[in-house]
Amino acid sequence: MSKNIIFQYLIVNDDVDKRGDIEGRKRSDLYLEMADISRQSFELYAEEIGCEYLYSDERVVTKGHGCSTSTLFECLRVIYDPYFDQFDKVLFADTDIVVNTKESIFDVSDAEVYGVLESDIITENGGGYNGWDRDSNNMRDYLEKFEMHDCPIIPPFGIGRHVSKLTILNTGVVVWTKEARLKARELFDSWEAWCYPKSVNSDNKVHHMSILNDQPFISAQLMKYDFDLESVDQSWNDTPPHYNDPQKWIDEGKSKFLHYTGGKYKKEMVDLYHEGKFPIFNEGW
Repeated sequence: MSKNIIFQYLIVNDDVDKRGDIEGRKRSDLYLEMADISRQSFELYAEEIGCEYLYSDERVVTKGHGCSTSTLFECLRVIYDPYFDQFDKVLFADTDIVVNTKESIFDVSDAEVYGVLESDIITENGGGYNGWDRDSNNMRDYLEKFEMHDCPIIPPFGIGRHVSKLTILNTGVVVWTKEARLKARELFDSWEAWCYPKSVNSDNKVHHMSILNDQPFISAQLMKYDFDLESVDQSWNDTPPHYNDPQKWIDEGKSKFLHYTGGKYKKEMVDLYHEGKFPIFNEGW
C-alpha cells in the first residue's frame, strides 16, 4: 500500500502587511485565518483518503533568506527535505485552498509530476493566468528569463487541453512521486539564482516577481530536465469566483479543490467559511 502525505505551509513576515489591508482586514491576520481554514479542510481530507498531513510555519529550504519572494520557494521542501523520502507521493497545496471532494488526488495520475497548467484554467468569467499567450511583452520577459537560465521554451502540446506558447504549471496544487523528487534534488538548478532579481540588459531591467517566483522556476526545470508532467482535470485546482454561480459548483462538487487565489478572493474564502458554505465542514460531509 502506498504511503502518501499532504504538505502545506504559510510563512508570514513583516513584508506581508506592507502590501496593505484587504477589504478592511489586516493582511497578515487574514492570511493566518485563511491558512487555518485550509489546514482544517486538508486534515479532514487526509483522514478521509488515508494519508499523512504536515503543516509548517517555519523556513527550512529558505532559511536565512530575507527576500519576501523567497518564501514562495519553501514549497521546494518536498524535494530537498529528506523527511519526505519515506513517502511514495507528496501533494503540495497552497493555503488559500479548501478541499471539496472525497476522491483521492493520489489516484488521479501515474505521471512523475501532475497538477493543472495555467493555460488549462478557463472558466465562464475568464480565469487563467497565462498572460504570455495574450501579451507579447509578457512573453518577451519569459523568453528573456528562460534564456538567462538555459531553459527551453516548450509549448504544452500533448499535456494540456488548450494550445499555449509555454508550459507553466500552477504550483498551488502539485503531486510529486518519490522518483520525481529525487530526480529534482539531483538535477534542478539553484532556486536562489532564479529568485533574486537580475538585470538582463544595460538599462538594468529586472523581471516582475511573477517571473522570479517558484511557479516559472519549477515549470522551467521540469521542462529542462524532461520530467513526465501531466495536466489533470481543472477541477483539482479551480477558482469558484470565476463562475457565474460559484456556490452551485461547490455544492455539486464540480470543483474539487477550491483555490481562492488573489487578495479579495482570500477574503471571500474566509467569509464563506463563516457562512457555512463549504460542505467539508458541515455535518454529514
